[in-house]
Amino acid sequence: MKKAMIFAAVVVCIGGTVFAACPTADLTGNCFVDLEDFAIMASQWLADYDSDDLAAMALQWLTEGTSQPDMTWVSINDPGVSGHEGFSGEMSKYETTNAQYCQFLNVAVASGDITVGSDNKIYGANGSNSGADFVGQVYYNLAGPGSTQNGATNGGAARINYTGSEFTVDSGFENHPVTYVSWYGATAFASYYGWRLPTEWEWQAVADYDGSYLYGCGTTMNNSIANYYDSVHPDGTTPVGAFGTYGYGMCDMAGSVIEWTNTVYGGSGSFRVIRDGSWGDLAYFCSFAYWSISFPYDTSFGFGFRVCR
Repeated sequence: MKKAMIFAAVVVCIGGTVFAACPTADLTGNCFVDLEDFAIMASQWLADYDSDDLAAMALQWLTEGTSQPDMTWVSINDPGVSGHEGFSGEMSKYETTNAQYCQFLNVAVASGDITVGSDNKIYGANGSNSGADFVGQVYYNLAGPGSTQNGATNGGAARINYTGSEFTVDSGFENHPVTYVSWYGATAFASYYGWRLPTEWEWQAVADYDGSYLYGCGTTMNNSIANYYDSVHPDGTTPVGAFGTYGYGMCDMAGSVIEWTNTVYGGSGSFRVIRDGSWGDLAYFCSFAYWSISFPYDTSFGFGFRVCR
């Protein structure tokens, strides 16, 4: 992995949800150990720092810099729905967050695997990473405005910003699920770290647990156990894991955001299957009885994803 931008490796657990904290060697307050931090240390070296400080910063630069986004994995072996494939492997407990996707964007722009367009959209580019690049395809919409439905104000809006030199996340939204990400952008994220998106039936195998579930949160669904229509959260999305764990110990597989899968629909390969419903959808659209498709370049206030390996 590239070492241009480094995300925190320190983790804090609150109420069972994992939250990333900034690295101790971050001097600029942007949650990265980068060249600006080294510049500050160099300018104040004699007055304020010693060799132990340099050693600590170098360690975070060299070791944390090669790390992948901090993910919580759940090991699962499920036979699946009759007539379809099951899932055997590890799936991320939580939907991918703004902070995790922001980390990817920072390393991907440094490696030349993305570009930022004048239209405030992020596009794939043919960089130095060996993972999948969808050159010229939209990955993320920085200007995604969100929605006012379901009692929200700018609900599910894009929370990642570009300063011209780095990507940052709106304060307080680091652990909300990333939205306004396309299938191309979700797949590129996964591929960059050697992961992948689940197929639609792998996703259902995990979500329906022992086959008795009707939703990813059990046999019934209400606003106390899932974020969907009438939950009425002012930001639309809520922090990942806010509604507890279900089945195999997974979170937010009912409501929250619609999740991209790796399943292609139609002979032309023009569509990708999406599963689950979002924070603004009725319960039916969050059930296993419902599935839908979308163009792989689509982005929305309700589109997100999780990964597996």
